[in-house]
Amino acid sequence: MGRVESSSNGKLTSKMNFMILPSSEVYFLTEVNRLENMPESRSEEDEFLEPDEWQSMNALLLLNRRVLSDLDAALRREHGLAVTEFDVLITLFNADDEPIGMSALADRVMLSPAGMTHLITRLERDGLVRREADAADRRKFYPVLTQAGRRTLLEARRTNNEVLRRGLFAATTAADRRTLQRIWRRLSESD
Repeated sequence: MGRVESSSNGKLTSKMNFMILPSSEVYFLTEVNRLENMPESRSEEDEFLEPDEWQSMNALLLLNRRVLSDLDAALRREHGLAVTEFDVLITLFNADDEPIGMSALADRVMLSPAGMTHLITRLERDGLVRREADAADRRKFYPVLTQAGRRTLLEARRTNNEVLRRGLFAATTAADRRTLQRIWRRLSESD
């Protein structure tokens, strides 16, 4: 984190903190107006994150965006799957033949119920899942992996693992990953 102050005729017109990220991107956080005689755009009561809070949040978002972007591109290019489709296939696979309702599946893969319905319809059209009716309530159904879905997942899983090794695991240390695991466990317990 660095600091830049500029002045015009000896009068301070701007104070900025800046941060250079590993990607050589520079972000400026302004504290005061840049232009003289400009009314304040923020009141003194505005709340700002502390630098360590801001940096932690942005590191998480940047890592998430980069990994998901790389993963989505590789899965689409090599398997014709979006990352959300892969997420549904692997979630169904990991259920160990335990039926997962549409709402529970939507929650697990962080999609809206309507988005999940559209996604399952596409996966069913592509032959990767089928719908099985609930024996207790015929109005409900469960999405289930087909053999084609299992084969596609097996192939796509290799791509997923390669991208994670190149992106997430290359950008983090073992200690970083243990911290992420502790956070994941803590958040999972609160759900």
